[in-house]
Amino acid sequence: MIVKKVKNKKTAKPKAWQIGDLVDYIRHPHNKNPQEKIEYAGGRNFLSRTHAGQKMEMITLAGESVHSKMPVTHWIFSWQEGEQPTREQVEKIVDIFLERMGLVGHQTVFGLHHDTDNYHLHIAVNRMNAETEKVVQPHKGFDIKEAHKILALIEHKQGWKSQENALYAVLENGELARRQKNKEVKPKQAALDFECARGEKSAQRIAQERGHDILKNATSWAELHQKMALAGLRFEKEGSGAVVFVGDIAVKASSVSRAFSMGKLCKKLGDFAPGDYPENGPDAPKKIAPEPVSSVNAEEWKKYQAEYAGEQEVTQEPEENIELAHAKKRHREERKNTLSRLAKYGLPILNIARHCLKVQQTQELRQLRLARRQRPKKRKGRPRFETWLRSRGLNVQADRWRYRAGLEPAREAQRPPEIPMQKDSPELQNFERYAAAVDAERYRVTCIKMDADGGKKTFILDKKDGATRGFTSDELAVRMREIIRLQQRGENIYYTPLSEEKHHILIDDMTAENLERLQKDGFHPAVILESSPENFQCILTIPKLRSGFDRNVGNRLTERLNRLYGDKNLLGCIHPHRAPGFENRKPKHRREDGGYPQVQILYAERRECTKALELARHIDREYADAAKAQRERPRAVSSGRPGDPVSAYYAHLDNIRKHLTITDYSRVDAMIALRMRSNGHGREDVAEAIRVCAPTIREAQGGRNWQRYAERTADYAFGMAGDVDLMKNERYRELWRKIEGIGQQEREQPRQRMR
Repeated sequence: MIVKKVKNKKTAKPKAWQIGDLVDYIRHPHNKNPQEKIEYAGGRNFLSRTHAGQKMEMITLAGESVHSKMPVTHWIFSWQEGEQPTREQVEKIVDIFLERMGLVGHQTVFGLHHDTDNYHLHIAVNRMNAETEKVVQPHKGFDIKEAHKILALIEHKQGWKSQENALYAVLENGELARRQKNKEVKPKQAALDFECARGEKSAQRIAQERGHDILKNATSWAELHQKMALAGLRFEKEGSGAVVFVGDIAVKASSVSRAFSMGKLCKKLGDFAPGDYPENGPDAPKKIAPEPVSSVNAEEWKKYQAEYAGEQEVTQEPEENIELAHAKKRHREERKNTLSRLAKYGLPILNIARHCLKVQQTQELRQLRLARRQRPKKRKGRPRFETWLRSRGLNVQADRWRYRAGLEPAREAQRPPEIPMQKDSPELQNFERYAAAVDAERYRVTCIKMDADGGKKTFILDKKDGATRGFTSDELAVRMREIIRLQQRGENIYYTPLSEEKHHILIDDMTAENLERLQKDGFHPAVILESSPENFQCILTIPKLRSGFDRNVGNRLTERLNRLYGDKNLLGCIHPHRAPGFENRKPKHRREDGGYPQVQILYAERRECTKALELARHIDREYADAAKAQRERPRAVSSGRPGDPVSAYYAHLDNIRKHLTITDYSRVDAMIALRMRSNGHGREDVAEAIRVCAPTIREAQGGRNWQRYAERTADYAFGMAGDVDLMKNERYRELWRKIEGIGQQEREQPRQRMR
């Protein structure tokens, strides 16, 4: 999922018109775009039940705001292709959004739209409080940051797919954590939108690629200007700031990197000295030709570029905008000249003149805007690259362009390689001893900064953007220097061992008596840590039983052991614990000298706990008996033979139930459709299986068009998004064949569409 706050660009229109247009669009999008359909709409905290009444209520209340130009904000939540939210899920998303933004009780209009293969939810909320008549500023203006937290919570609770560059993740214990990403210089959103539309690199990206190293390594202004000219760029001072010119397009130097503002460059290079950039001759900056932003559809992009190469780009503002700007400038001069002459007659006369002049100027601007709306629309410029492809019947190439992120090599982050730590580092020695005993495949590193008032901020140190899969032992050793720097700035460091074939059971918050009792009862930890004075943690390692209930068995085993010996509130088997060799920086543990106690390893030995394994087998039998006793739901009649679409649907459903907690059945149907396509089922068979089987696994949902639902799900699986997801899940395709009972000796049929 993605979230976006829509910027208000129609500031010239009256407030009432802006709000009316927005509410009409959310409820009736087809009036503006015939291709955009409304799936579900609703409103909150209105007296009226009609659309017109709610619109007037929102306009009236917003009009009471004197200081805010637009108290109504517009948000969009968008799902990935193949994901189809239900009405109940939409209502829950609105609940979470209003609660986390502190806008419960505020007027809200929302609508679920779909005009492409992606569903998107529009939310318009009036920040004007009806009781206090004050405009609420959610999170003191940092509402976009909070929106990304809301996004992570929604994905976690409803099971939606997360973006690879998501800012936040929800840990297994339900805690929100910030992902620390590699610092990669990227263009701003407007430049990215240009690249998506035109297929060519934006001026910002060119300035970043060509000018970053020059600005970083220059030792004098003369050297900087000389190298900039060789790269085809110009560096100039504008006002109190600096800009980099890519041709005739100016890019702020701080957009290349925040370290390249004029103030910081002057501290480094001295007072600014302008450069000499001749327009002609060998020393003139070379003209930069358009460059493709992606290697996908490179040949088609060259044809597209050649077709519009001779077209004059319209860079000037429309005539009506220039006319409006001149009128506003003239009005400012009138106010300055007229009011200054009347100031000597006293404040009452001055106020009357101000009012009369304002009424006159407002009427003039209204007439100009009315005339602008009545003028015929001018033709649009160059079409978008994807639109150009589709207009020529190149739909496959257009789909490839749309999903190019999954078809081209990812851009590596621009960061220097880490220097490995010295072997005599105590933190590294502690980790190597700990890792040798725990023997996990990967280790997640979580950093938590704790405040004296009990608040805390959490983020995850990941190797790359995307899933929080942690580091191998060697990778973490390379990052140890960075982890130590985080500790020095006040972070608490935690490790979480992760393995596909093992459970690493944490027993937390143990007293010395409970630790002794645990060992007397026959449990043998692999690692025992003293996390703070007289407080202990231990990790038990056992193999997974591979019975289909592994996740539930691990959680229940953790709950039982912690209820007997440790923290009664710890319920999940995947849980972070204090990193040995680092300080426990809880405020309550701060010593008089300002230091903190260090987390120490009291015992470390690679071994599996036999007693815990016996208890896990007992819990697994309990789950197996409960599953056997559970009455099966009635299912559609199927032939039972391998390859039958209905049998295949239920076989994959049973497999997914064993490994995932199902919270969203539309996502499950999309997964099954992709698996069935991988195993050779045709599009019509997949759609029919979903149409027949999908209603049987849900509670009654009256009024749903299952034929249309099945067709949309099949479109995802057999479309470009399905191609990309198949490539990402290549390693599971043999497992998917086994689930349907397809023999190993059979040859796989080709499943990628011919291009």
